[in-house]
Amino acid sequence: MIKGLVKKFKGSGLEAELPMLRVPEKVTNVGLVLVTTNRGLCGAYNTFVMKLAKRRIEALNAQGIVPKLIIVGKKALSGMKTRLAEVEKNYTETFFGMPDSINAAKASEIGDAIRNLFLSGEVDKVEILYAKFYNLIKNEPTIRTLLPLSRTGLEDPGDETFKITSEDGRLKVEKEKVPAAKARNIESDVIFDQPPEVILNSMLPLYLNSQLLSILFDAQASELASRMTAMKAATDNAKDLKKRLTMIYTKKRQAVITAEIIEICAGASCLDEKGDKTSGPALGIFDNSDTVGADFMTELEDAASQTLLQILKDLTTVQ
Repeated sequence: MIKGLVKKFKGSGLEAELPMLRVPEKVTNVGLVLVTTNRGLCGAYNTFVMKLAKRRIEALNAQGIVPKLIIVGKKALSGMKTRLAEVEKNYTETFFGMPDSINAAKASEIGDAIRNLFLSGEVDKVEILYAKFYNLIKNEPTIRTLLPLSRTGLEDPGDETFKITSEDGRLKVEKEKVPAAKARNIESDVIFDQPPEVILNSMLPLYLNSQLLSILFDAQASELASRMTAMKAATDNAKDLKKRLTMIYTKKRQAVITAEIIEICAGASCLDEKGDKTSGPALGIFDNSDTVGADFMTELEDAASQTLLQILKDLTTVQ
């Protein structure tokens, strides 16, 4: 409908009254919206986004442009102090947390801030940088122009719809390519209840909010997929580490036990070589396990008798 209205009133001066469609002759100020996450543990997701942001800001600085930043997600705030510390930028102090549950109200809140920045004349162009979702193992940092909304740029040629399903217990993404919308054919005898510029001024903000809603869903899908991949890699690494540590512990334990056995055997061999007799005489020809016990007790009794006789002798001597 937007394209149809613009097409119908093309050349009537309508475009000059719609600042969201007005393309400047020369871009001197650029607004840049950075979409990151609030939390970590999602691999290199935020790192890739901030690297692309740094390259884009450096390219703008080379043209003499200092971009004005709008931040979505806490990781972009910390990234400004580290990765973006050396580039020239102007933070507008406009910050939005990346919502856990994305809805139209949140997209409208961010859209109002972007639109106010553009309509106030502070910037001639607004770009958004986010991670475009492709599948569960791939997302790519992408820069997309939000404002102005040109007549031929009201849709992204790469737009897709997708839904996550499960198949045989595994997650699966089904995607469908979205064809570019054609301009609606508005009949010449159509009577508008309100002037066309009023209608378009009401529709364009809604269109911008819908684009932001789609981008936020794209970014959140990329975040969740990156977190799933990172957690699976961490789990696999932990299992591999446990396996390797268990193997190392087993080898060390076996080495200690083997060393103790070798020491015991070596000590026994040394005693045999020295011929140590402290353990008593070897068994004779007529000795066996049955007679050794009786002979041992007889020897004890004889020793006790001799000790008793010696005590009696000592007592007699004393008297």
